[in-house]
Amino acid sequence: HYYITNNLRYVMNELSVRCQENNKVKPTLLYEGYLRCTADPYHPTENTSGIINMGTSENTICDDLVIPKLESLTEITPPELRYFCLNGMLPLREEVARFLTDKTKSDQQIDPEELSITNGCSSAFCSLAYMIGEPGDYYLIPTPYYGMTKIYMGNYMQLKPIGVETDSNNMVSVRLLAEAWERAVEEGKRVCGVVLINPSNPTGAIYNKELQLEVFEFAKERKLHVIIDEIYFLSTFEEDNLQSCLSFSREWPDPARTHFMWGFSKDFSMSGSRSAVIHSKNKGVHQAFGKDIAFYHNVPGMVQMKLCRMLRDVQWVDEYLRESRVRLMRHANIVMTTLDQLNLSYVKPTGTLYLWMDFTPLFRETPSPEEAAEIFYQMIDSGIYIPSSKGFNGTDPAFFRLIYSIPEGFLTEAMARLRNFVIEYTAS
Repeated sequence: HYYITNNLRYVMNELSVRCQENNKVKPTLLYEGYLRCTADPYHPTENTSGIINMGTSENTICDDLVIPKLESLTEITPPELRYFCLNGMLPLREEVARFLTDKTKSDQQIDPEELSITNGCSSAFCSLAYMIGEPGDYYLIPTPYYGMTKIYMGNYMQLKPIGVETDSNNMVSVRLLAEAWERAVEEGKRVCGVVLINPSNPTGAIYNKELQLEVFEFAKERKLHVIIDEIYFLSTFEEDNLQSCLSFSREWPDPARTHFMWGFSKDFSMSGSRSAVIHSKNKGVHQAFGKDIAFYHNVPGMVQMKLCRMLRDVQWVDEYLRESRVRLMRHANIVMTTLDQLNLSYVKPTGTLYLWMDFTPLFRETPSPEEAAEIFYQMIDSGIYIPSSKGFNGTDPAFFRLIYSIPEGFLTEAMARLRNFVIEYTAS
């Protein structure tokens, strides 16, 4: 409601025109749902009628593993209290290089000088957008896609997305990319890059090595950059479900225009750490980031060194990742059992924190954006926040994304509420 108060209107008029224009824009569906949840959060004893958040992609089922580990890392050294290399403290970059070399099964040892530490993948998108294109340029991205991406790359850097349709298996192809690129060129649009999120958010589709290399070759032929976001690559149910692009980096057709990102938020259940990494073989990327971009995207030195010490405990890291996968699979099965009982179809997940559901049976007529919005808001009123495909720039309004990586008691209550909602809505 603070968007429409008279006091805010008065304050807004004292600000820059660009700030006023930004404040007039309605919050995205994902942010709107998040605000509703934070205003009235569910608690099993203190607020039983509150809203259960199954829309914000966080892993909150491993706190009992992560918190004790972080609490045990109490050492603080003088360098953590000082200014440091803006590309990230060298000890952390060395540990991340070792960690990524191991976990991605990289075909070559990753060089710490090819890494820059940034405060989250959102900042990584923003930073790379600054480096790959000019204001007003466009980038290709398979639909549906994580809706905040266009905010990260657009609000400040002014790059614009061109959604590329995918097939019935939620897979993009070079043919579809080429068709989208040709249409853009005919319309006078300058395309600067391709963005791949692997696994896909929200569908969970995984792009294999062959497809990735085809996309890289497509981009090389047109001198386009490729940004690959693998923020969920260690949250797959099986270790080998996803083949990271770093595992075949020697085969990249255009290494100078190929950029990888990963963060601690999802795989290590610590989105609040605001810590991620950009990997690029293009020295200019790290020069630009370390020269001035990083002033706005730093991770505090004490946070960097705590993450560094955590990664050094290889045994704990391996045990944690193994247990996280077990828990994610168990929670996904709880949701799939409920959806099966309700005769609702879905894309069977092979990992990540979410599940892509088809709510077609709930629609009174052919699925429409209008009724999808009705379902979305009525679910929130029923105490569950599950965003529709609108939040992911999807073309099929029947689909919704559900986050299952919430505490088991919350998930059990959420499934009971979802069951009741479906029964009541379809009977209305």
